[in-house]
Amino acid sequence: MATDVQTYCDCMARIRHRINVVQTIMSGGIKIGHADQTAELIFIQFRKTLEEIAFASLSANKEKYAEVHANFSKHWRAKEMLAVMDTVNPNFYPVPLPAPIETAPGHKHFGEPLTDGFVTRDDFAFLYKCSSEALHTRNPYKEGDPTINIKYTVQEWVVRFQRLLSWHCATLLNGDRWVVNIPCEGNVHVYPATPTV
Repeated sequence: MATDVQTYCDCMARIRHRINVVQTIMSGGIKIGHADQTAELIFIQFRKTLEEIAFASLSANKEKYAEVHANFSKHWRAKEMLAVMDTVNPNFYPVPLPAPIETAPGHKHFGEPLTDGFVTRDDFAFLYKCSSEALHTRNPYKEGDPTINIKYTVQEWVVRFQRLLSWHCATLLNGDRWVVNIPCEGNVHVYPATPTV
């Protein structure tokens, strides 16, 4: 059975893979031939990335993970999903960090958490809603502009996900805090977080 750390790393590795799929699509490495279907493929990656972010924080409590995961099928709005996550783990959302500075051999220090340029909780709710709109077939009789406002370009969303997760602090349900690094390739690394005095 996978450890809590391995479960978290697996979630983060799946996120990296999904973001890589989006980048491959954007660079022309995956060609579908239809703009609508290309958008659907991109936005399913984004939606599942958001869900992985939420689920990863429950990795220290398998029972709560199973309970929340089972109920997610009932939540079609990100605000409802976030509200459920908040009741289970109010600190579930990753805190993005700048790259560390080595202060002594084997000791690294992180500056203050990043304050912009990443997927915020508000962005989470916004992108979840946009992704849902992109994945559902539009009613052919619906009036108005069929264009979906996605706030940022697809590439900007990719960069914002990378900035959120490349180095981040995760607070799990049991109170443990981890510093997590998701390199461009290779293994995801998790280190126990020790606050400075």
